[in-house]
Amino acid sequence: MEKINKYQLFAMIILFLIGSSTLFQLGMEAKQDAWIVVIIGMLSSLILLSLFLFIQKKELDKNLVQMFTYYFGPFFGSLLVILYSLYFMYESMRNFRDFGELTLMTFLPQTPISIVMLIMLLLSLYAIYKGIEVVFRIGEFIIPGVLFFHLLLFVLYICSRIVHFDNLLPILENGFIFVVKKSFPDPFFFPFGQMVLFLMFWSYLNEQEKMTKTTIYAYFTSGILIMLHSLFNVAILGTTYAKISNIPMLSSVRIIQIADVVERFDALVILLIFAGLFIKATLWYLAAVFGLQQLLKKDYRKLAFPVGVIIYAACFLEPNWVTHIWVGNIVGNKYYVSRLFMLIFPLLLCIVMLIRKRG
Repeated sequence: MEKINKYQLFAMIILFLIGSSTLFQLGMEAKQDAWIVVIIGMLSSLILLSLFLFIQKKELDKNLVQMFTYYFGPFFGSLLVILYSLYFMYESMRNFRDFGELTLMTFLPQTPISIVMLIMLLLSLYAIYKGIEVVFRIGEFIIPGVLFFHLLLFVLYICSRIVHFDNLLPILENGFIFVVKKSFPDPFFFPFGQMVLFLMFWSYLNEQEKMTKTTIYAYFTSGILIMLHSLFNVAILGTTYAKISNIPMLSSVRIIQIADVVERFDALVILLIFAGLFIKATLWYLAAVFGLQQLLKKDYRKLAFPVGVIIYAACFLEPNWVTHIWVGNIVGNKYYVSRLFMLIFPLLLCIVMLIRKRG
């Protein structure tokens, strides 16, 4: 059985959680308190993370779909496996489409989005075909550079004197309860609730006793970075522009100018976002393949290509970027997809596990 180590897990959690979250300004309904919304979302979503870790500790050698089959039987278990596989493919599709749209908006406006997404999907397919160890080794390789450049951006913000902390005032203008309400469903579910994905990968960790500590460290590292980006975006752009900007982080970086020499860090930011989107799309893709492997009892490498075809075809269901964002909000929140796959089904699994263990 293939294995991953704690450093690879640490790197992947950070890259996954940061992933596409830097594309958006989370919590902007709370205006200048958006960064507080991120903190509250991160802390409150620890409830979900504790649930996921509790489930995994009960069955250290099984991933999520294996647990469903074991505890719910062949019929209901297989039904849940199908649902989760479709959910993983859907989330992977969203990140591939994000990658394509971002490329067209920044680097290659004349290139067909179909070509851009196809190239990225083929890279993910190749990594998955090489195995889970190779996929997680990619994260281990790029995480030092990603963390360094994120921290470098914060330093450049301050050195270029474009940060106006007055934009963060008044703090808690509408009260603490108002801010708490704005932390749900996002960022409670996005991005922090998406840690449910790692129920597919924790069982591959070669040092199971370090699973919780490694996960918690990575979780808080990611949360702090996301919070700092939210804070700096509001402090630099102001609440009005941060809310209407397509990519607030990119808008903030374009203002950086030190001594008329140090400027134009657009490419750096886009590469950071590309790295996060690639890792996130690949992990969702890999999880979908693992789910179908459990259902069809076939080598996951043989399923990687047909699953990739389905994901690629689904990328074209939405005609443009605006529709893509709108559909994401509708599916995730209005139709309770986030609640079902990140809260309801895992909670149901936990209850069944406790009942069967007692019995």
